[in-house]
Amino acid sequence: MKYNLLLVLLVAGMASAYGQSSRTPDARRALICLTYDDGLPSHLATVLPQLDSAGLQATFFLNAIQGASTVIGESSPAVVGWTQAARRGHELANHTLFHACPEQLGWTKPFATDGYTVERMVSEIKAENALLALLDPGRKTRAFAYPCNNFLIGRIDYRPLIQQQGLVSYARGGGDRTSFATYFRAVNPMQVPSWMVEEGTALPELIAFAERVKKAGGLGVYQFHGVGGKFFRISAATHRAFLAYLRAHADEYQVVTFSDALRLVTAK
Repeated sequence: MKYNLLLVLLVAGMASAYGQSSRTPDARRALICLTYDDGLPSHLATVLPQLDSAGLQATFFLNAIQGASTVIGESSPAVVGWTQAARRGHELANHTLFHACPEQLGWTKPFATDGYTVERMVSEIKAENALLALLDPGRKTRAFAYPCNNFLIGRIDYRPLIQQQGLVSYARGGGDRTSFATYFRAVNPMQVPSWMVEEGTALPELIAFAERVKKAGGLGVYQFHGVGGKFFRISAATHRAFLAYLRAHADEYQVVTFSDALRLVTAK
């Protein structure tokens, strides 16, 4: 996929933080969600082993899964990897089947939302739900992340439709380093803000965001892409060190999956 970083960040910036302070469901700790987009090879090879080693669970927003193996008689490594991840408590969530985005962000016409209908987008979300149900049959509802943090097909906002049809339970939007929820009554469960972590982000920056969330007593959602490879990448060493920081400060941060966080927030 071809990304134009500036434009993606502009789209991501449509979601902003909620501005009043509030205590988290666990009053001692801020809520932190680690989310990863696009089902990248580095997630299976690097992120999941690091998370499991740290004893932390995360949410992976997946698109179509590679279904072939180079060895006859063996299942696709991706299928096996994601199935095992779900069994270990990680959340597999919906990111549509083909990850369509606006053409201005570099997408080719067949998979650009400029030529999509709402019906086609809904069909892709349904198809991805069916795929995820095969990988993770124990989870009955799915969280969702808008591709490129964009919820428009032309000028039509498709968020209400997928909520009304019960296709997803909660949806993650975009944002920047100021985008986290602090006033839980104002949280829109179909547009939860997140920080789209930029290329080359360093450990002190990752920690600084968590500390801002902690100071506000809020919910902070990290939106990662490549870890040690691919686009919007951060180094594997930085990622490992950040997990170690969260683990070492377990009395200050409650690290949960995206859906678990929203269940806590909406219940409060």
